[in-house]
Amino acid sequence: MRNIFERRNSSSESDPDLIGIIRRIRRRWRMKLALRGAVLVAALAVVVFIGAAVGLESWRFAPGAILALRIALPIAFLALIGFFFVRPLLRRVTDEQVALYLEEHEPSLQAEIVSAVEAARTPGASSGLVKRLVQSAVEKCHALEEGRRVERRPLGAYGLAFAGVVLATLALFSLGPAFLRHALSALMVVSRSVEASVPYRIDVTPGNVNVPRGADQGITAELHGFESDAPVLMVRKSADGPFERQPLIREESRFEGMLFDLPGPVDYYVEAAGVRSPTYRLNVLDMPYAQRLELEYHFPAYTGLEPQKIEDGGDIAVLRGTEVRVRVVPTMATPGGHIVLKDQEPVTLSPAAEGALTTSFKAEKNGFYQVELDAPTGERVAASPQFTIDVLSDQAPTVSIARPGRDTNASPIEEVFIEARAEDDYGVKDLELVYSVNGGAEKALRLFDGKKRLTEVSAGHTFYLEELDVAPGDFVSYYARAADNDAVQGAKRATSDIYFLQVRPLRKDFRRAESQAGGGGGGGGGQDNQVGALSQQQRQIIAATFNIQRDRKGMTVDKVKESSVVVALAQARLREQVEGLLTRMNSRLVEQDPAFKKIAELLPEAVTQMTAAEGKLRAPDPQGALEPEQKALQILQKAEEEYEVQVSMQRGGGGGGGGGQSATAQELADLFEMELDRVANQYETAQRATQQGADQQVDELMEKLRELARRQEQEAERQRQRALAGQQASGGSAGGQQRALAEQVEEAARRLEQLSREENRSDLAQTARQLREAADAMRRAAASGDPSAAAQATSALERLREAERRLQQNQTGRAERDVRNARQQAEELAEEQRQISESVQALEAAGAQRGERVQALSERKEALAERVGDLEGQLNRTAGEIARQEREASRRMSEAAGTLRDRAVRDRIRWSRSMMRAGLNPGDAQALDKDISSTLDSVRDKLREAEGALGQSTPDQMGQALDRARELARGMESLDQRMRERGQQGQQGQQGQQGQQGQQGQQGQQGQQGQQGQQGQQGQQGQQGQQGRQGQQGQQGQQGQQGQQGQQGGGGGEGGQNDGQRSNDGRGGIGDTRGGWQNGGGWGDRRPGPFNPDEVRQFRGEVRQWAADAEALRKLLQSERVDTRQLDEVLRGLRSLQDEGVYKDAAELLRLQSAVTENMKRFEFGLRRRAEAAGAQPVLSGTDEVPEQFRKLVEEYYKSLSKGAGR
Repeated sequence: MRNIFERRNSSSESDPDLIGIIRRIRRRWRMKLALRGAVLVAALAVVVFIGAAVGLESWRFAPGAILALRIALPIAFLALIGFFFVRPLLRRVTDEQVALYLEEHEPSLQAEIVSAVEAARTPGASSGLVKRLVQSAVEKCHALEEGRRVERRPLGAYGLAFAGVVLATLALFSLGPAFLRHALSALMVVSRSVEASVPYRIDVTPGNVNVPRGADQGITAELHGFESDAPVLMVRKSADGPFERQPLIREESRFEGMLFDLPGPVDYYVEAAGVRSPTYRLNVLDMPYAQRLELEYHFPAYTGLEPQKIEDGGDIAVLRGTEVRVRVVPTMATPGGHIVLKDQEPVTLSPAAEGALTTSFKAEKNGFYQVELDAPTGERVAASPQFTIDVLSDQAPTVSIARPGRDTNASPIEEVFIEARAEDDYGVKDLELVYSVNGGAEKALRLFDGKKRLTEVSAGHTFYLEELDVAPGDFVSYYARAADNDAVQGAKRATSDIYFLQVRPLRKDFRRAESQAGGGGGGGGGQDNQVGALSQQQRQIIAATFNIQRDRKGMTVDKVKESSVVVALAQARLREQVEGLLTRMNSRLVEQDPAFKKIAELLPEAVTQMTAAEGKLRAPDPQGALEPEQKALQILQKAEEEYEVQVSMQRGGGGGGGGGQSATAQELADLFEMELDRVANQYETAQRATQQGADQQVDELMEKLRELARRQEQEAERQRQRALAGQQASGGSAGGQQRALAEQVEEAARRLEQLSREENRSDLAQTARQLREAADAMRRAAASGDPSAAAQATSALERLREAERRLQQNQTGRAERDVRNARQQAEELAEEQRQISESVQALEAAGAQRGERVQALSERKEALAERVGDLEGQLNRTAGEIARQEREASRRMSEAAGTLRDRAVRDRIRWSRSMMRAGLNPGDAQALDKDISSTLDSVRDKLREAEGALGQSTPDQMGQALDRARELARGMESLDQRMRERGQQGQQGQQGQQGQQGQQGQQGQQGQQGQQGQQGQQGQQGQQGQQGRQGQQGQQGQQGQQGQQGQQGGGGGEGGQNDGQRSNDGRGGIGDTRGGWQNGGGWGDRRPGPFNPDEVRQFRGEVRQWAADAEALRKLLQSERVDTRQLDEVLRGLRSLQDEGVYKDAAELLRLQSAVTENMKRFEFGLRRRAEAAGAQPVLSGTDEVPEQFRKLVEEYYKSLSKGAGR
């Protein structure tokens, strides 16, 4: 187009309209050029700027580079603007050139515009012709939008291109590398100085300072504007010497290093990723400095810990209230000084021998301290770095019910053993078992008095239900509580979860409860579980209310209110279900059969109590809600017992079914089954969802612990290397890293504690406690300035691994729980199908009630189908979760799920439901029900096999044995201590207590008490050596199982033994294995022991439990081919302790008990050594792990104990 324009050049005038069109075309053409130039300038300017930014980044934003680019960039931008934007716009274009440009882009004009322009400007041309040409050209231009469409597409394209360049530039600077933004700020904000515009800098402290000769000086570097993992400290110790490199270690957002024992002036700077700080100087002057700090910790007296000396101290990590005695050894003589404490008054240092300075202070809160000494010039100078003070808290004790550890059932004449355990880091002060009958007044039994400092206590108590005067339908609620010895902040108390012991009737098929071996229970099968659904949910409500009251001190007011409202809603839902059941009973059954009137009278009382509990909970008053909640529980259990009695009586007396009473009983059963199935399904669904959520959180925490253990292992190795190199870790980055790890471990412990409270799981609380102990060990490792830091770091690592192992055991326990739950559900489904099948067969005799019975059975079948579907999904899910650790059990569960799926059990149940409702051939319906029952029985059997296969894939049998051995050693040590304390109390206060010894002047009184102790006895066995259990009731109405041997009122011969016989004043009589009580007064040739009969009975019961546990451990170890001869000695000692005659001689009892305890300790220690030699993971005993270098000394210690016991 340019050549054409150059050929035509004229300045003659044309028609104004035509000229106006041409000028508008010229302006749009120039606009296109301007947009094109803007696009080019913008794109090239961005490219030039990026190049400048890259150059600045490579030069690390050197001030000279910033200054040069501040000058070069504007020049480059102006050049781009002039060449690509201004220069094209300066060209002049004639009208003929514009016309030709237009016609070239619009061929339809056929050169009319050019002809009109030339004709108008040609002298002598006909005006009419010119006018006509111009008019025609203008008309055609109007038809072509006056040429606007010629530039429309280029203008749009360049406009979009410009917008695209702008948006791309904004995105690049917003989302691109940080150095682009730094470059933009440095080059465009010219108002700042070049030095201030540098985005990368290293701030170094302390900078230029004066330090005492021989001092240790910490160097801290903070990187700004960039990241680097390997900054280095460059140090020059002489003016003409080279700079030497020293590494810096990351401490959160900073990097730290230490210059030790500075002999003279030092020049230094820090360099990282090409960025260098200014060079600073440490001027060394002759001023006093703390050459060595010697610390001595005097712990609070209640801990029982011996003073601990730290030869080369620094950071401090001690228990709150610990007195820290400081001895400062200065580099030169100094008249005095003081220790500066954060937010506290300085502590004056007093001169001591050998030029040292001493003082002391109590560690009450976290902070830091620094030594300041008086210089010869009179000024006070810093003589040490700032050392950290970490105050460790005395944790609250943890307490749990170890046995049975769950709600249990028992008959009214059973003996139920309860074991409570408590742990505290510095000693358990007391341990109590609190129980109440039917929600009545609580009674506390002191199990441990804490005269000796024990960090782990295990104590048992046997409930003799016959003495508690309970009947079927009653319950005993119990929990344990413990306190520690904290004399600084006050004793802290802890309370376990609450458990329930339900009293069930003694039936013909009743088996002795496993309470004798720590189990509990007895009586009841699948039907009992269904019937107990209402009371089970009420027990859960009581437990939730109890937990709110227990944890109330640690909760906010809003949290207490929120939790109470949640429990109130659960209580309201249960009340509504009971009301619905009551309404249906009253409308259909009570009038037909008055035998069920008692149930209809009991349920409204339960509703009343539930309503009262709801009001208390909404107040919120959880403590006040417990009483009506427990009364409602008692009423519900009475109603359930009455239901079982009536149904069993009427079924037994129905003569084969078909009678009116039998039909009524069946209808009542259907009512209960429908309502309780609904309750049970809702409860089980909620429980499964809660368990899955808790399991997921535990899995996440276990992964977190694995990562923390890996990092702690690296830190322990670093501590070990420092110890070998003789370097001090205190005050450096190593301490900071340990503290950071400790904080993360404490956070994991807090999450576990919260989860343990929400899920009522004491095992998680124990693991959380172990994590807190690991965190404390980490803080001590961070504070230790001597080689013991490595031992503390290793101790923390082993505690982390132990916590991880406990969580892994939790996964194994989870597998057992899930398989057990699945098996129980399968049994319930099989039993439910059997009952439904029987009810369907009884429909033919239902008569007028057939319609209602069919409707009830239809609902039960539909609920059964839903539960079968849920079970199938649960089996598939559990089989996948346990496949790695329990392969055989997983395979059996997959087979059970496949049976449900392949046999289409859920669809068959619904099909049978449809056949029943349609009234089709009863024979076909019965055959289908039989096939369903057979399939469910097969699934049940497969799940029993899966449960039996549990543990076959578990290789850590030795770890389980170690756990059991540790529990045995702990329990027997606690029993030994309690026997000693009770024996001492009994010897000091025997006079006037139970079973006074035959002292002169008291013979008549003792004889009278001996006669009173035999009143109310229902039977005696007069033959010597015979034993029996006899119900005895004294004047106070107590009931018990007591036996008597020997002759009544034996006159002084042998055999006058009285085993646990109670007198009518509530005190126990004392028997003797030899002499018996003589008519003439006094005992035989052995004096009575310091224990009353009830104490002897309790001790013997507890010993039986430990003997059973030892026997189980023996069998486990024999399966692992471990020598159990030493354990056999323990078993023989435990059997001897079951002999009541031992308790008559306190000295012999204590000797025997001590020997058994020490033998068990030695056996547990030997078992631990065997496990470690075999590569098994050692199990911590709750105390500081013994470092490798001291293990031989510990072994010698136990050998000395063995020799002492032999003497």
